[in-house]
Amino acid sequence: MANTTGNKFGGREKGTPNKTTSEIKEAYQLLVENNLENMTSWLEQIGRDNPEKAFDLIIKMSDFIVPKLSRQEVKLDKPTLTPEEKDARIKFLLKKAKGLG
Repeated sequence: MANTTGNKFGGREKGTPNKTTSEIKEAYQLLVENNLENMTSWLEQIGRDNPEKAFDLIIKMSDFIVPKLSRQEVKLDKPTLTPEEKDARIKFLLKKAKGLG
């Protein structure tokens, strides 16, 4: 008989971490940790033949280490700003962003 109440029964509760995902992350971390020396020599070898490819690999690996910044949309109340107001707003936002990091 189908559940027509709209209530959820069974399954994981909201906020419960996925066990499989955490196990995969842990296994991947161990794989990387155990092959750091190999990875360094592989990158050096690739870099000798194709520096662009080595750089691309480093960038791809950084996705697993450095968190990506989320896009933020800036909405201004005023539709048009003078160049001085734009400069002041940009300086304010940069100062605010540096304080978060």
